[in-house]
Amino acid sequence: MLEAVEEALSGVSKSRTLLVGVSGGRDSMVLLDALLACGFQKIVVCHLNHTLRGRSSAADERFVRREAEKRGLRVEIARACTADFAKENGMSLELAARELRYAFFEACAKRVRCRLLLLAHHADDQVETCLFNFLRGSGAAGLGGMKPVAMRGRLEIRRPLLGVSRREIDLYQARRRVRFREDASNADTLHTRNKLRHRVIPAIEEVMGTAFREAVLRAAEILRAEDEWMAGLVPEPGGELRCETLEELHPAARARCVLRWLRWHGIPEAGSKETRRVLSLLDRSGPAKVNLPGDRHARRRAGVLFLDGGDR
Repeated sequence: MLEAVEEALSGVSKSRTLLVGVSGGRDSMVLLDALLACGFQKIVVCHLNHTLRGRSSAADERFVRREAEKRGLRVEIARACTADFAKENGMSLELAARELRYAFFEACAKRVRCRLLLLAHHADDQVETCLFNFLRGSGAAGLGGMKPVAMRGRLEIRRPLLGVSRREIDLYQARRRVRFREDASNADTLHTRNKLRHRVIPAIEEVMGTAFREAVLRAAEILRAEDEWMAGLVPEPGGELRCETLEELHPAARARCVLRWLRWHGIPEAGSKETRRVLSLLDRSGPAKVNLPGDRHARRRAGVLFLDGGDR
C-alpha cells in the first residue's frame, strides 16, 4: 500500500499541499491514512455532501470533519442538492453527483491554490469501469478505464491506489484499524455498478478464475496507451466543425474528432451514441438538428456543425 502511494507520488514534495477527495468510506479513509504514513502532512480533506441519503449523508459529513480535525488537517466541506441538479439538467443521479463533485474539487483547488487532487479509485474499481464501458459499447478510451494521472482543466488528478486491489485495502484497513463509514447504498443491486460488482464479476470469476481481473487490467493498460497515441492524431477541437473537413477524415478519426469536440464543449455523458447522432448530420438529406444530453443540440448550417442550448 505505502509503496504504491510513494510510487504514484514520486517527485511530489512531502511538503506540497494536496487535495484529497474523502467520502468517509473505506477506500478514501485508507488513502488518507496511507498518505499520512508516507509523510505527507499538508493535506486538505475535501468532502461533498450530496444530500441523497438523509441522516446518513449528514453523518458521513460529521465523520469526515471529525476525522480530519483529529489529524490536524484542513477540511473543505460543501453540500449539494444532487437530485434537483440531476432533474434540472436531465442527467442520471450518478452523472450529476460526478459533475457536482468535480466542480466542488475545482472550487477547493482555487480556494486553496492547489492543483493536485488525489482520489481513492482502486484496481477493482478499474475492472468494474472497464467492464461497464465494454457493455455500453465504448471504444478504446472507455475500455482503457480510468487514467492513473489525468487533467481536468488546470486540475491534475492522480489515483495512487489504481494498482491496489480491494482485498489489499481491506487488509490494510484491518491492520491499521482505520475508521470508516459503510455506505449502505453500495450493497443496493438496483444500481448497474453494484450489479456488476455483486453478481456479474463473481459469475465471471467462477468461470474464468480470479486471474481474469489481471487480464482486464493488462488490456486496459494497453488500450490506454493506444488511445493516447491515436488521440494525438486528431485535430484540436474548436467552436465549430466543418462538414467537409470531417468527411475527409478516416471514419475512425472522424468519430474521435466529434467525440473530442463534444467533450470539449462539456456535453454530459458524451459517448458513442452521441457521436453517432452528430455524425448523422453529415447526411445533407437528413435532419439538420439532433438532441444531446443536458438539453443541448447539435445543428448543421451552411456546411458547418455547431452546438446550442444549455448554458453555453
